[in-house]
Amino acid sequence: MLRSSLAAIGLLCVTVSAQSFSYPNFSSTAQLNLLGNSVQAGNAVRLTANASNQTGWMWRTTPMPILNGFDTTFTFRIAPPPGGVKAEGMALVIQADPNGANAQGGTVWGMGYGSGANSSPGIRNSIAIELDTYQDPFLSDSSNNELTIHTRGVLGNHENEAWSIGRVTPPGNFVNNQVHTVRVVYVPGTIDVYFDNMATPVLSRPYNLITGGQLANGQAIGGIGAVSGTGFAGFCATTGAGVLTEQVDILSWDWTSTAAADPCFDGTLGADTLTINGSAGGFFRRVEVATHQPFGIEIANPPSFGAGAPYLLFASLVPQPGAFGTALGFGNSCFPMLPMGPTELVLSDTFGLGSGLLMGLPTPHTIVIPTGVVSTPLELTLQAVTFNTAAPLTLGISNAVELAVVSVGPPQITVMSPLSASVGSPVTITGTGFIPGLSLTVGGSAVTPLSVAPTLVQFIYPAGTSCDTPVVVANPDGQAANATLNPTPTVTNTILGSGTSAGGALFIVQGTGFATGMTVTIGGAPATILSASGVVVTMNTPPGTPGVASVVLTTPGGCAVSTTYNYQ
Repeated sequence: MLRSSLAAIGLLCVTVSAQSFSYPNFSSTAQLNLLGNSVQAGNAVRLTANASNQTGWMWRTTPMPILNGFDTTFTFRIAPPPGGVKAEGMALVIQADPNGANAQGGTVWGMGYGSGANSSPGIRNSIAIELDTYQDPFLSDSSNNELTIHTRGVLGNHENEAWSIGRVTPPGNFVNNQVHTVRVVYVPGTIDVYFDNMATPVLSRPYNLITGGQLANGQAIGGIGAVSGTGFAGFCATTGAGVLTEQVDILSWDWTSTAAADPCFDGTLGADTLTINGSAGGFFRRVEVATHQPFGIEIANPPSFGAGAPYLLFASLVPQPGAFGTALGFGNSCFPMLPMGPTELVLSDTFGLGSGLLMGLPTPHTIVIPTGVVSTPLELTLQAVTFNTAAPLTLGISNAVELAVVSVGPPQITVMSPLSASVGSPVTITGTGFIPGLSLTVGGSAVTPLSVAPTLVQFIYPAGTSCDTPVVVANPDGQAANATLNPTPTVTNTILGSGTSAGGALFIVQGTGFATGMTVTIGGAPATILSASGVVVTMNTPPGTPGVASVVLTTPGGCAVSTTYNYQ
């Protein structure tokens, strides 16, 4: 019952305006409007082909909340022309233009958002993060690899650098047929732009979408006038005339809007009595958990009432502060409770007034959602009605928390060490995206991990591990990563490959698939191993007979490779 009910909620969430979206690739272009020369090309959206006078746009058709902040990341690849000169560039645009998801701007040097060769009025109420690949002196461009942020407030945007609030020439080259990553983070008052390096912004500028800021030349500029609080996000790109071309592909795109924290999120109890996994969500009242994972909804004692308080725990698909049904007489809830709206339900009822989806007990109590119950992304806002005081007996409203059950990316294996070992030895897999409840197979057989952490999985080296055994780590959602255990070693180079037949000479072998505990024989006699890593084995030679001797290097798992040593 619990699993099916939460699954139904997840399906209903698809129809409700969300504050985030994700396109890991563009095998589907659902909720996207492709205009001009923009087309779906395999798993990418191709804004411009490698041809002259191309202009393409791609808009998300659902407007997103923007004024309280957003965080968006996309990957792109720009291929240079087979001959000719790269041009003109592309831009990420956030706009509240009256044309919405049908907005179009200038061609050629207009980059799709500005004025351009067609003297477009430009996309109004917009801010553009531009990647300019052609230096136009008449636009005051600083380079042909320029990252710049443009806005004219509520007026049509323009590509001239006079309308830039900041620009930089990042290291590297936008147009090299390589995959690049851009992240744009807007916190009211600041825009940070990251290029490839996600740790440090390459460009950070003060600006507020509501009140505006200053252009790079010191001139004041207003906000973009998104009076509804939402805006359309998307991309545009252009090529020039003749040989001024390039192919612009958008490969992936993720977006998260920052939810506004209305005063209703604080409740009326004077403390955060509602938490998820021990957190009330911080400044943004948002707690994220991964799909397929267990989590707890904790309801603490109301401070003035104490233990044993009953409660009604509500959930809503969309917070609606101020909507009909939120004014309860003893405070304001963040979504309709009396009466409930079509996107609300009772999760738990310990007053005994009806039936809730989840079994609960009076405070303090933790409602445990077991592993695997929520297997799809889901967003709910939770809030409870309970007793505030005992004498006189009054009702109160808990704080509200936005619960976001999110899908994590696939696991990534960076290093497995040791690659070969004796049976019973611990093996550590280091990487990212590992989730409790993951499955681990070695050579197709299930192995129980010793421990699982987000960046580390440990297991015991099993018996019967043959050479080149596949290891598969699969998260509960089915996303998996592969590696090879006990690989067949290879030799890539030898150093000091000849020495006295009396032995005792230093001999170094370089390669892959080596491991601590390796054995080496030279001419059938064991060498003395001084050190062994995954790529280098250092040894002293045993005595031998003058001439070429066979060298056999064997891993602890029994996989071997041969080379030679010359005794003199």
